[in-house]
Amino acid sequence: MEQKIKAAGQWYDRNRGLYEQFSKEATEIITKLLKAEDIPYQSISCRVKDKESYLGKCRKEKYTNPIEQIMDVSGIRIIAYTNKDVEKICGVLQNEFWIDEKNSMNKADALETNKVGYLSVHYILQLSERRLQLAECKKYRNLRCEVQVRTLLQHAWAEIEHDRNYKFSGVLPDEIKRRFYLVAGVLEMMDREFDRLSKDIDAYVARTEIAISAGNYKLSIDSKSVEQYMLKRFGEPIHIGTGLGGTVAMEDLVEELTRFGYETIQDIEDDLNGCSAVLERRKTYIGVLRDLMIMKDCVKYFREVYSGNWQAVDEDSVRLWKENGADDVERYLDDYEISVCGK
Repeated sequence: MEQKIKAAGQWYDRNRGLYEQFSKEATEIITKLLKAEDIPYQSISCRVKDKESYLGKCRKEKYTNPIEQIMDVSGIRIIAYTNKDVEKICGVLQNEFWIDEKNSMNKADALETNKVGYLSVHYILQLSERRLQLAECKKYRNLRCEVQVRTLLQHAWAEIEHDRNYKFSGVLPDEIKRRFYLVAGVLEMMDREFDRLSKDIDAYVARTEIAISAGNYKLSIDSKSVEQYMLKRFGEPIHIGTGLGGTVAMEDLVEELTRFGYETIQDIEDDLNGCSAVLERRKTYIGVLRDLMIMKDCVKYFREVYSGNWQAVDEDSVRLWKENGADDVERYLDDYEISVCGK
């Protein structure tokens, strides 16, 4: 036993630095792949198992050759939002890395049907042969990494279960243990509900897009309906500027529209059709709608709608507003200390 531990410790000391580089390289590759596929995730982190933990694992009898058998010296954890996102992330890993199927597992598959508990997908993977041909990756040949993929709620449960020595260590009364695992069941149900909500939102967006494309504007005002309407009315962002982060319909703007009194997309369409000055100018998606409200009723906009979420405006906009009936606009700009650029 001691000879096994000594050899493992010497191997660890020689290879720790290489595994640290490998962990960072694999993490960077995964991050780039997920961004390229536009797959959302909450976080990606990596670590190299510390020496004490590694040697502790080596002492287990099942590891007769720990240097070859222990495959989680390098570890990466990906926290996703929903189970659907987990599936997409797993698809990317399967396509872009070599997966050791024998030593990889989905924890859900290991649970009996009448049990609840820790859920996560664990892969043991290596860089693909294509990547290993790159000069900077050749040194990572034969290095393996454990990648865990789980949702936020699965992660919360895993962290609580892992750190049970805080209050949950030892043998607990059956009633408390039962409640403990009931929590796991509730989290699993919540994960499934988040998946259903995500699917329902996608379906709603698809229905909204179809309705807008068909000219059906009897839709309530929300971020998706406003976004789809503005894209149809004015074209893709290349034709008209967006807000911060490429946003077509910010949450603040949608709230402004509803406070102003718009109930459906048709209400906006009717007013836009009667305001050629806005249609001719159309600088940004967001600017179009704010121009419309200010020119339709400047007093109402600044007294009932404006909430301080924009603090500057260009001189051309002020001129446009005044030319189209917003006679009191300069007074409100002064009252709310909104700066006019270009003065």
